[in-house]
Formats: sequence, structure tokens, C-alpha cells
Amino acid sequence: MSQEEESRAARTGRRSRLAELDSALELLEELNLRGEETVPPRLRVRLQAMGVPVVPLDSPTSLLEKVLVVQDVYLLHPVELDRLDSGRRPGGPVR
Repeated sequence: MSQEEESRAARTGRRSRLAELDSALELLEELNLRGEETVPPRLRVRLQAMGVPVVPLDSPTSLLEKVLVVQDVYLLHPVELDRLDSGRRPGGPVR
């Protein structure tokens, strides 16, 4: 694989991961707006798979903040994340 193809693949991977995080963010915002205090287990597992540190007592609000932090890391330090994230396959939609 050429350097250009590798760079293009890395950008595509980052975009995919950011799209996954955006999807999770939308779901958390919906839960927060409805006044929910818990996050469904499937969403918690998915967030963990995306690198969001999840603890049992996290509310939708606290997880919103954590997702934003992870998004910032992807945007500000993409090269480091590419190294850490090599081989990870993007997941399906978060629901």
C-alpha cells in the first residue's frame, strides 16, 4: 500500500470513528432531553468499544461530556490514535 493510500485509509477510518461517536452523541442527547438517568447496556458497551471510559453510575449527561472529550482527541491527535487504533474495525450503528 502506498503512503498516499495509507493516508487516505487512515482519514477514512478517522471519519468513520467520528461518525460512530456522533451517532452515540445523538442518542445520549435524546436520553438527556427525555430526562433519563440511565444509559442502556448496549449503548454503554458500544461506547466502551469506541474508547469512551464508562463506569456503572454514568448518566447520559456525564457520558455526553466523555464522548466530546474522545472526539476532541480524535480531532486534535489523529496520528497517535491511528497507531493505537490500528486493526480496529468500525462498528455498526449505535442503538
